[in-house]
Parts: sequence; structure tokens; C-alpha cells
Amino acid sequence: MPGAKQRFAEYVKRVMKLKGLTQKDVQRLSGRRITDGYVASITTGRAANLSVEKLKALAYGLGVNLDELFHIASDRPEKPHRTNKSRGSTDPLILLETIQKVATSPDVSEILNEVVRLPAEDRARVLEFIEELRTTKRNARRKTKAS
Repeated sequence: MPGAKQRFAEYVKRVMKLKGLTQKDVQRLSGRRITDGYVASITTGRAANLSVEKLKALAYGLGVNLDELFHIASDRPEKPHRTNKSRGSTDPLILLETIQKVATSPDVSEILNEVVRLPAEDRARVLEFIEELRTTKRNARRKTKAS
């Protein structure tokens, strides 16, 4: 199992890959508050004891939520991906990951194409069905583990 620094390094590399960012891009987008060399040391797991200021600069350079970056840097498990229903928006990183899955999976792409053509009330029913399906599967797993 990778250590905390390696998990953080993997997270930073994943964000950079999903957003198509280079270390120089992160430096530029951070307002040069973090160097490309320091970003490199983070992505290889060599950086130790990152300061709050460096984490802020990194979050800004990556274009990610500062709280999420602190959460991961402090070696806590990633928070579950959630949609902010009050605003109807999704975390941009989750959206990028989802788009990547749609682009590489023909069946998911076909499902998505059908869903976007539905009227809003039908899409809401599809979402309810998916949430119900997820709950049913979760409950079935719990019963299996309890047995």
C-alpha cells in the first residue's frame, strides 16, 4: 500500500493528466507561487512537509478545491464524490473523470445520449432509479458480509 506522500503524488499527477497540465502550467496558473521544480518533487513523492502556502499555490495552480487538496495532503481517505444538489453542480474533477469514462465506453456513451434527450422529469426518474439500484446493491453487499 503506498504511503501518504505517494498517494498525494498520485492525486496531483491524476489531476494534471485529466486537465492536460504540465508542471510549467501549474507554476504559471499559481501566479508563480510554486515552481515547476517543486511541482515535480511533489509528483515524485520527494517533497516533504509542504507548507500551507505551497498547498494553497498548488491548489490554485491545479484549479482544484483547496479543502479537497488539504484533505488529501493530510492523508485522509478521499471524500465520496457528491453532487452539490443545492447548486446543481458537480466537482469539475469528477466531471472530467466522467467525461473520460464516457469517451472510452461505448455503452456508457449510448446511455448518456439517450438520457440527455429525455425531458427533465424523465431524467429525474432515471436518477431516482439509479439511486434505488445503488441502494439495493449496497444493502445486498451488507447482507452478504453479515452472513
